[in-house]
Amino acid sequence: MDPIARLDRLPLGRPHLRLLFLLGLGWALDAMDVGLIGFTLPALTREFGLSPVQAGLLGSVGLLGMLLGAALGGRLADRLGRKAVIGYSLFLAGLGSLLTALAPSLAWVFLFRFLTGLGLGAELPVAASLMAEWSPLRLRGRMVVLLEAFWAVGWLLAALLGYLLVPEYGWRLAFLAGALPALYAAYLRLSLPESPRWLMARGRVWGVDALV
Repeated sequence: MDPIARLDRLPLGRPHLRLLFLLGLGWALDAMDVGLIGFTLPALTREFGLSPVQAGLLGSVGLLGMLLGAALGGRLADRLGRKAVIGYSLFLAGLGSLLTALAPSLAWVFLFRFLTGLGLGAELPVAASLMAEWSPLRLRGRMVVLLEAFWAVGWLLAALLGYLLVPEYGWRLAFLAGALPALYAAYLRLSLPESPRWLMARGRVWGVDALV
């Protein structure tokens, strides 16, 4: 039987749930980073004396980065593989958050939030693709929806960080916690399986047989 056809017919098992958890944790960390700007914006406004327009732009610059990152992420995933792009983009998002915490001026905060958005935008659709490409055919939509549910977990984490850290320790420590995706990216590079469909498209049938 064709390896992809065999993959589509596999029953839901531990490998699928493990992949869902690994990718879901990445989604949650991404959502946490997206949510942090909303919970830290009042503190940033006070420190830098932001006008309403500047505050709105700061809240939006990460979304602009996500838009560009999503466009680039799919192209890179087709060339480099899903696993590589997920790892690199999570690292970029975490690095951007770390640099935001260390930013010496408002201009640098803008730049680093855009950089964070690039990583987030590239990771999210590629992670959803990897989940779909590994899932049994009859459960594919359901598994992607379950993955997207981790987004809510990330926003809850952002709210907790905003409530517990920002009033007492300031916005920089909150963004420092947002650097966790950079560490998680290193673990994912060792733990995630590659997409069997991507391997098949590259003629690496032996790799698909080993995975499936």
